[in-house]
Amino acid sequence: MKQFWIVIVSMLWFSIVIMGVEERPYTVIKQDGKIEIRDYQRVVSAEVTTMGDRGEAASNAFRILVRFIQGQNTTRTSIAMTAPVSQSRADDQGWNVSFFMPNHMHLDKVPDPIDSRIRIKELTGTHYAAIRFSGFSSRHNLAKHEGKLRDYLIKHKYDFVDKPTYAFYNPPYVPPFFRRNEVLFEIIKTL
Repeated sequence: MKQFWIVIVSMLWFSIVIMGVEERPYTVIKQDGKIEIRDYQRVVSAEVTTMGDRGEAASNAFRILVRFIQGQNTTRTSIAMTAPVSQSRADDQGWNVSFFMPNHMHLDKVPDPIDSRIRIKELTGTHYAAIRFSGFSSRHNLAKHEGKLRDYLIKHKYDFVDKPTYAFYNPPYVPPFFRRNEVLFEIIKTL
């Protein structure tokens, strides 16, 4: 019985932690099982490119970006953490890792980074296809869901950018079965 209550309390605590983080807004245009076609609004991001395997690159970039939002910027402004943290392959064997700024922060309100490796970018609104899954963000899980989403887009005749973006919504201490991970492809148009 004690284990049951530990699980219930843990679930409630993780739900509160997860609910307290602002997410990048989007509207679901179409849903088919776990696959969604989404319309994303314009947003500002802070991005770093780091070298190494995906895990090492993400860890290094995360530390750089956390220092930026914790006030290591030209105005010493703390910026709220948002979700997801996104990751995509850079052209030069590295990885791009991005934090999205809170929705109220427009490009002219984001402080300049002190660390020259950080790029502040305004991303225009666009459509993405997304597939959500829980568990670990292992190479196997990402490849499996990337394949499912790619197959779906080809089958349904979507024209898309064949360069996946991975999105991670939870801190590492969240148990794998509670985690929200996604693979996304940018949609160019429907054929």
